[in-house]
Amino acid sequence: MTLVGPSSVAGNNTLALSHCRGSCANIDLPTLGYDKFCRSFFDIATSGKLRAVATGPEIRREMRSLFQGPRLYRPSRDEIRILWRAPADGFSVVKVEFDLECGVPVRGCLGIPDGEFKGLILLGHGMASTPERCFDDADNDYMNALGKSLCRDGYVVWCPYIVQIGDQASQNNIAAMLASHGVSAHNVSCASIDAGEIVCRKLTGASGLNVGVYGVSWGAFLVLHLEAATGRMRPTVVSGYMRDEKKLLMSSVISRNLGVELATYIHFSSSRARYTGAELAYLICPCPLFVEIGSRDSANAAELGRDEKFAEMQSVYASSDHPHAIEMAIFDGVHEASGERARPWLYQHLESPAYQETSRLKNAIAL
Repeated sequence: MTLVGPSSVAGNNTLALSHCRGSCANIDLPTLGYDKFCRSFFDIATSGKLRAVATGPEIRREMRSLFQGPRLYRPSRDEIRILWRAPADGFSVVKVEFDLECGVPVRGCLGIPDGEFKGLILLGHGMASTPERCFDDADNDYMNALGKSLCRDGYVVWCPYIVQIGDQASQNNIAAMLASHGVSAHNVSCASIDAGEIVCRKLTGASGLNVGVYGVSWGAFLVLHLEAATGRMRPTVVSGYMRDEKKLLMSSVISRNLGVELATYIHFSSSRARYTGAELAYLICPCPLFVEIGSRDSANAAELGRDEKFAEMQSVYASSDHPHAIEMAIFDGVHEASGERARPWLYQHLESPAYQETSRLKNAIAL
């Protein structure tokens, strides 16, 4: 994969984002060109460029129905296009685009600290946010400029755009279109996050960095499945996701919003029982895992099974002789990223001598 750029792209080429007043997607998606980017997928499909090809990391048998295949998509061996570069306070951001081998393009931002690199963190943002917003705290959304904090702490941060145009319906429609061509949207999203090591190496020349994973909201869901599918055992933080999906689907969150599409394409997958709880823990353990939830996060409230599901996961870790590898913190907040306890936890694990012993144990657990 060769580097090409910089080039022009529709949208802003700076981190000086507009004020969003709580509705960032309404401003960011058209301004940054992500609405046109998502619609381009249909042009790609029409031109016959989508293909059911996946030669990346092997996916565990238990997760293959969810990913529609035995392997993760790999970035193509063509070019990685630099769209723009922007300096920031103590770091810089490079926005890039490249294609996965299935024909789907990926856009994302790589945050690069000005000083020495302490490691690499793969960051998955949630619905209706953007990579740019994750690096700019002039007007925070629920990501709370997490990428900026991580970069200023000395970590390279890869944050790809998780395809959607700000609502669940768009994600469902794109997923259905891709599936009709044999391409898994879930695989695309997880592969986009996992590609961070290649992007980092191409743009910075650094290789062999210790790698951590941090996902927020929908991004938390994705990184849980990425680690469960590949068995990489990378220290992982999930923010804003810990609940019983069946309880959610029977709750007033759904019944009071019958006119709003809240159930995702993933709810109808045969692997939906592996969202959280014991089934997922068996696949992830002994991966170091930290869960952070806002005390006023209505989507992950106690009545939706937050504590019960975490207790299930704790039980699996304890039975596998790794009781201290999993933690949960409830912070004073809503559905948002915090990092107050999660960031020190993640850094400690990335700097630990035990990292090399656990991070590369692919499929180490007999299932």
